[in-house]
Amino acid sequence: MATFDGSNIFGAAVSMATGDVERESQVNSFFGVSGTEVLDGGQRGTQTIATGVLAGVDQSAFNSAVALVRSYKDGAAYTLVDTAGVTWANVRLAAFNLKPPRRQASNGVVFQPYQIVFEHL
Repeated sequence: MATFDGSNIFGAAVSMATGDVERESQVNSFFGVSGTEVLDGGQRGTQTIATGVLAGVDQSAFNSAVALVRSYKDGAAYTLVDTAGVTWANVRLAAFNLKPPRRQASNGVVFQPYQIVFEHL
């Protein structure tokens, strides 16, 4: 089960994709010397993009689910466990976007798709 800071904030139908960790480098060349010099600049992190559907038994419960996700958009880094069970330390919630349309089922359940962007620090 996917979690962020130990909480399941992801709702239903969750999928996650994590990009490759990027590295910076500096390439130098010198007049009169054949070849190049490459200096490693270290890792620059990556992103995980999560998509799914948030739902609540009514509008109030749905609003609570949205508020829980938004509470993590505080700039702090937490531990992310993705849908493959991989644990990532020092991850912050960078963006949370609800995708229209918001729908309500005949039994009162309110649900809406979303996308969350996590930045690995």
